[in-house]
Amino acid sequence: MAKSLKIKKASAADLVCSKMKEMVVDGTWAANAKLPSEADLAESFGVNRLTVRIALQRLNALGILDTRVGDGTYVKPFDFDKHLNEISEFYVTDQVMQATLEFRAIIEEAAGDLCMKRRTEKEMAAMRACCEAFEEEINRYYTLTDSQEKHESFIRTVDIGVAFHAELMKMSHNELLQLSFSLAKEPIRRHMTRNAAIRISEPDNSDSREWVKAYWDVYNAIEAKDKKAFKLGIKKLINLKS
Repeated sequence: MAKSLKIKKASAADLVCSKMKEMVVDGTWAANAKLPSEADLAESFGVNRLTVRIALQRLNALGILDTRVGDGTYVKPFDFDKHLNEISEFYVTDQVMQATLEFRAIIEEAAGDLCMKRRTEKEMAAMRACCEAFEEEINRYYTLTDSQEKHESFIRTVDIGVAFHAELMKMSHNELLQLSFSLAKEPIRRHMTRNAAIRISEPDNSDSREWVKAYWDVYNAIEAKDKKAFKLGIKKLINLKS
């Protein structure tokens, strides 16, 4: 055969590293938990301290553990959204951006159907808070004259919008929809920022007022379990000025 099918033997460090990752994943070592010392780990795994140190270095490099000089090694809390944001330049291509609108239409309409069946009062309150915060920030934006303050206010409107759509996914109580939204959050944010820049620049504020109304329309549709109104509202949110 041209290609070797030989199975590579795993080193002791590989095995220890794999076991440590397993213990983080299954919750044996929870986020922020301090790990036993190198000596204790070496005794537990039946290896020498150098093997443990190599495994720890690998897990540190992967961002799973955090070794603090003079203190010890801790499990790092994993922030999925932050991790994706940090690597977004590698996967948010022009092709991905072109597909974002279509993707949003599919998952947000699907989420809406589930929201009407599964939403809780607490979740509705969170979504309502997003609508109120968004409307308040839009109104505030048009009172500002300082360019830096206006820019910060503009970014806040986008942040609130992203939070609103994330709440929609959460309300669906579908883990895969929530994961899909997290994976696509950065292109969605960029898509929303582009649309927001067009809407908010209108001098008479008409587009922004329509935008505020669209958020409230989606909220009210979910509350009333009105599928037709929801689809009209979400389409307006993701297509307006797109």
